[in-house]
Amino acid sequence: MIVKMKKVTLFMSETDLKSQLDALGALGVMHITPFQPAEDESINKINAQINYLEGAIDILEKHVPTSDAESLKDAYVLLTETITDQIALAEQVHLYEDTLTQKKAYSQLIKQAKQWFINWGNISINELISLNESGIYLRLYLLNDDALKNIFDRNDLFLVGKIDQLNQVVLVTENSNEKLDFEEITVPPFNFNRLDEIMDETNQEIQAAETELQILYSHSNILKNELNELLRSNTIRTVKFSGLDIENKFRYWKGYIPEESIQNFTNVAQEQNWGYLIQDPTQEELDEVPTLIRSSKWVEWIKPVMNFMGLVPGYNEIDVSRIFMIFFTFFTGILVGDAGYGIVFLLLTFLVHSRQKFKPQIEFSLIYTLSVSVMFWGVLTGTYFGAKEIAEIPFLSHFIIDKMATFGGDVIFIQKFIFILGAIHLSIGHIQTAIKYINSVKAIAQIGWVAIIWGLYMLVTQMVLKSPTPNIMIWLFGGGTLLVALFSNPGPNFFKGILTSLASLPLSLISGFSDVISYIRLYAVGLATVLMAVSFNEMAIGEGITTVFSGIAAVLILILGHGLNMVLAAMAVIVHGVRLNMLEYAGHASVDFSGNEYQPFKLKNKKNSKQIIK
Repeated sequence: MIVKMKKVTLFMSETDLKSQLDALGALGVMHITPFQPAEDESINKINAQINYLEGAIDILEKHVPTSDAESLKDAYVLLTETITDQIALAEQVHLYEDTLTQKKAYSQLIKQAKQWFINWGNISINELISLNESGIYLRLYLLNDDALKNIFDRNDLFLVGKIDQLNQVVLVTENSNEKLDFEEITVPPFNFNRLDEIMDETNQEIQAAETELQILYSHSNILKNELNELLRSNTIRTVKFSGLDIENKFRYWKGYIPEESIQNFTNVAQEQNWGYLIQDPTQEELDEVPTLIRSSKWVEWIKPVMNFMGLVPGYNEIDVSRIFMIFFTFFTGILVGDAGYGIVFLLLTFLVHSRQKFKPQIEFSLIYTLSVSVMFWGVLTGTYFGAKEIAEIPFLSHFIIDKMATFGGDVIFIQKFIFILGAIHLSIGHIQTAIKYINSVKAIAQIGWVAIIWGLYMLVTQMVLKSPTPNIMIWLFGGGTLLVALFSNPGPNFFKGILTSLASLPLSLISGFSDVISYIRLYAVGLATVLMAVSFNEMAIGEGITTVFSGIAAVLILILGHGLNMVLAAMAVIVHGVRLNMLEYAGHASVDFSGNEYQPFKLKNKKNSKQIIK
């Protein structure tokens, strides 16, 4: 159910505005529609501090203390005695992280230098400097054979070795500007004899910085509390500057409050001496009214799917979550359709949930439900990992509906069942719309559309399944068309409304026909899942298992094959199961998902972040 909203215009005095906004945020019921973008230098400053603190917290999260660091905690003298606030603590974190980054980069240079000396030998930097001072210059190059042939007739070039397919060449010259037309190899700025010593020193500095960060991790809660305080302050300032100012004395906002929360709002408003005006949203304002949906607990399980797809019905549309949940569950069972896969999904979900200590989460409730649906459909159709032999076990075969059986069922019956399911799904959309317009003749037009949908169902089964055409089909089309033409566009000009309805009717009929036939995807994708399972079984054990190797190969094929098939089946659920609800059904229910979610201005309880750093 979409909760009814009231439009509220709220006035506050500029005197002690922050405490008043605190009270409004603590109430947490008003969805504010900004009059203007919230712009102020203080907001920019707080945003910069937020980014800085988030960066510091992210750094500390990568340096969780080890047991060694904890044992050294008392031995290290931290600089926190000089830290006077949380931003200074964040600066300390960033400083150590910068040091750590620089030292790690320096360590890489040392490692590269070691490899360089292995390739070129123990060349003393001091000796090279002495040679330069004496007027002798050495240039190092790596050249391929062709380049070397072109220049090796020179008497100032010396071949000193080879690295892979490249030649190590040294140019000895008395001209400081003389070079070859090739990339020169740079001599590392280290003395070979001191490399190990420098590396040890650098590693000690890296370890020291890491240990300091691990110790500072114990202060991360201080940063998190300060971050929460800054986020709170930023939210208040954003709300403040999104309102309009009246002569620097008052500020006012427009927003929306659920009808059920109006009494609480007025009580607080009177206590705080706020001015307010409560009205019903006008027709022009319906597009900006936020959508708040109240549903039964089991209907809430579909929220992860709708949130993932960004599906929010408009305030003036209908709540489709209940039907979405029911049919999405049904579609999932048909699309996957294998009881064995359902058991695997259920066990995996149980395993993951157990690691979360079975904390109540709607995501797990949804997956449990979908897994049971897959198992249920698989049992009814006798599908267990695509193996006919399992379905023929006497105990399991009792649960199979013969006409719907995967192995030996009636294909025409199954397809007809799918089309009936689609017609019911689309009809529900029109019935819900009819209920929405119960006080208008538009409701009669929706009943006409229900008749047309069932006429289209008969037409589809006649064309696709070669079913006989019932005599009632023409009456469904005729009567439905008449109701749609007469009552779809009521208005002062009756005949103009009829002509408008008739003009759009042909395209609507074509669209409705394609929507009904679109449900065949349930059968096609479900069949593809079964056929892939059967194929993998045939690949693995079709010719029997005669050797240890063939047994191992069969197990691998079964695990990888069915694993891949389950992944593809899950993707099919996301693509096709969601699509039939989001496009076909929602289209017939006149739901465009053009709404914006109800997000009230709400502040968490204020916590004291000004802890003493010791």
